[in-house]
Amino acid sequence: MKQQFSGFYTPTKKEIKKSWSCKKTLFVFDTNVLLNLYRYTETTRDDFFQIINHISDKIWMPYHVGLEYQKNRLTVIKNEKAIFKNLQDYIDVIEKTLDTSKLQEMKLKQRLPELDIKIKEMQENITELLDLQRKEIASWNAKQPDVRSTDNIRKRIDEVFDKKIGSAPENQDWLNSLYKEGEQRYKLSVPPGYMDKLEKENKENFMYAGLEYIPMYGDLIIWKQVIEKVKSIDIDSLIFVTDDVKEDWWYILNSNGKKEIGARAELRDEIYKDTNVSSFELLRTTDFLKNGKEILEPTVKETSITEAKNTFENMRKIYTIHMDENILKKIKELSIDSPKSINELINESLSENIKKLSETNNKIEPSRLSKYIQIVKESERKNKDLNYKALLDKLDAVENITNEKKFRKSSKKDFLPDESDIEKILKILRKNEDN
Repeated sequence: MKQQFSGFYTPTKKEIKKSWSCKKTLFVFDTNVLLNLYRYTETTRDDFFQIINHISDKIWMPYHVGLEYQKNRLTVIKNEKAIFKNLQDYIDVIEKTLDTSKLQEMKLKQRLPELDIKIKEMQENITELLDLQRKEIASWNAKQPDVRSTDNIRKRIDEVFDKKIGSAPENQDWLNSLYKEGEQRYKLSVPPGYMDKLEKENKENFMYAGLEYIPMYGDLIIWKQVIEKVKSIDIDSLIFVTDDVKEDWWYILNSNGKKEIGARAELRDEIYKDTNVSSFELLRTTDFLKNGKEILEPTVKETSITEAKNTFENMRKIYTIHMDENILKKIKELSIDSPKSINELINESLSENIKKLSETNNKIEPSRLSKYIQIVKESERKNKDLNYKALLDKLDAVENITNEKKFRKSSKKDFLPDESDIEKILKILRKNEDN
């Protein structure tokens, strides 16, 4: 059975350990792994490159990974530097709250001199602590590259991947053929990359070295370049290191939290049929560091593994919020000028795809999807029933939950809709549809 359905079998720990030790193994790195190096502390970066140096004769980078890295590098650097400025601003806000004028108005020195002394000591201690934090933040900031400074991280990447990067696409015809194949694959939700259709389909195409690239097919380009590389060399095992959070790479199971079980069966099946490798596995940077430490025995710190894990989880949260926003946008586009009822819209192909994304990947709960669908119907129904309008106001607060400032202003504990509210809305909708 394993021979016929090999794509469904994840390599065992023993097989993974053997792959790490075998000379006929290729380690391939995704764009997000390289960009995350800018989000790590110096210690974690050093540990990453320490493992890279142990397997330097077995590493490789697809051409498109290098292209995506170069295109996005400065944006990531800018965003990471902004974090330190925001921290400094936060310290300044705290310091401004230590307003001594109010204490003077109380005349504590005359009324309660002992308490006045203690409060002044407290203020001095807080000010001293804030100054220490400023210096700490400045120290961390100095270790991070700047958009105009020498990028030592890129320099290290250049060194370790020297002569280990794939070739550019041979011509535009190769890319156009891939785009045509990708269109069919995405319709059938064949991995990888189909999840990028919702996120990147409106991104502008770009040109580089005389070739036109469509952003939503980036993952598929990388995958095809990996397959071409593996076909051209004699290896037994392929390990693809990626921090992609989407289910068009991973088989994701929601069991006490989301868990990546392993590579999608379709990916394994394709690589096994098109190449001679007998073992294929996806690894997050967390697992790359952990396995490297256990198998190669370098001095990788546990804090590095934890930081890589936290960075991955943070990226997952950001992606989930972004997916919610994209799904809402798609539903709104679907509902514009549509004479169909909500139930008909839900049964339409696009809505079914959105439902599939929601339920299969836990990107957004089905109940929240229902709320979103009702929100977009507000324009045609809000004047028919005042009670319904009040309930829709509650749903607007839910829609804006990702906008923290607006949500704080508009929400109270008793303002959010409960199940009875949702049921009222559904009854009103059914009544209006019947009429």
